[in-house]
Amino acid sequence: MVNGKTTQDGGPLLTAVMPVYNGERYLRRTLEHIVQMPEQDMELLLIDDGSSDRSAVICREYAAADARIHYVRQDNQGIAVSRNSGLDLARGEYVCFWDQDDVVLLQGYCKLLTKIRTTRACMGICSTKRMIGDQMSPFEKITEGVYSGEEVRRNLLYPLLFRGYAYPFVQGENYLYGSVWKCIFRTDFIRDRQIRFRRFVSYEDDWLFVTHALSCADKVVTSRQAGYCWRVNEESESHRGGYIPDLCGRLAELDAYVNGYLDTGIRDAEVLAAYRKVRTCEHYVELCSNAAQVRAGQDTLQAVRRESREQMENYMRQTDYKSCLSCRKYLRRNAYRRRVILFTLRYGGAPAARIAGGVYDWLEIRLGRIRWIVRMERRYKMK
Repeated sequence: MVNGKTTQDGGPLLTAVMPVYNGERYLRRTLEHIVQMPEQDMELLLIDDGSSDRSAVICREYAAADARIHYVRQDNQGIAVSRNSGLDLARGEYVCFWDQDDVVLLQGYCKLLTKIRTTRACMGICSTKRMIGDQMSPFEKITEGVYSGEEVRRNLLYPLLFRGYAYPFVQGENYLYGSVWKCIFRTDFIRDRQIRFRRFVSYEDDWLFVTHALSCADKVVTSRQAGYCWRVNEESESHRGGYIPDLCGRLAELDAYVNGYLDTGIRDAEVLAAYRKVRTCEHYVELCSNAAQVRAGQDTLQAVRRESREQMENYMRQTDYKSCLSCRKYLRRNAYRRRVILFTLRYGGAPAARIAGGVYDWLEIRLGRIRWIVRMERRYKMK
């Protein structure tokens, strides 16, 4: 139930869905920024996913003070379910998804919404910024554009599918991550295409939602102006590691789901074949990283280590790994982790690749996981 507030027959222009889970550290700051928005034709749905801190108190306080804000409480089920709950409740003509610890850059976001409306596009994507501590800097750099038909695939979908790889069919200058918060969608487009948030492993629900939408969108607009700022919060769900049991099985389910919408949305057999090779190589990297997450001190340490080794060896046997590794030649210079692991896998095999993945993870942590890697990454991508 939405905080006891009645709804009008005509829905608002925009619904923003914000999952909330134990976010009291930044939540008040985020909401204080949002309530300053002059836009009245909107609603903000706060979906509390069973928080155990003071998040519920903060949400109720702001919902009571601002008629645009609605509070919904549910049992803890994860961010994907929370976003789907908000999507089901959304009354807006357009819908977007914000995170509890980020900052919406009002001028850029409103510009994107206006551009979507005037062009009658299915969705829009804006540039973004990133905040580390109190320092804000450019993050995703997106050109101004209106794309239709195959232009959507070449300029927006392919950069996401092949991020880190310089294939010739990937066009444009857009450098994209799979995050959903830089996007605004037409609500009827999302519902008609039955696009939902899905989670198979632990971190891919944003990427799935955005790539599914781009695979079937007939018109997409982009804005050079930043409309959203991602706060790098190492306590957030996206920065939590840990060993994932049965990773191979989960990856197989993920691939089956992605192939289902890509086979419909992409007509070029060469692109689909290249994507499957790249995706297989990405799984090699994920399996190596997963093995590196096994920690000492567990009663089942040896069994878990054995399982992680068997997962990777079985997956390599099931795939033509030498053929798939041919895509290494398309790797961009700044794809550090993939270069190290795939090179070692090609010339040293699975045991050496697991060791290389572990060493890389150790160095990443020792040298300042966020700041060091982010700075090196930015040096290349912003050129």
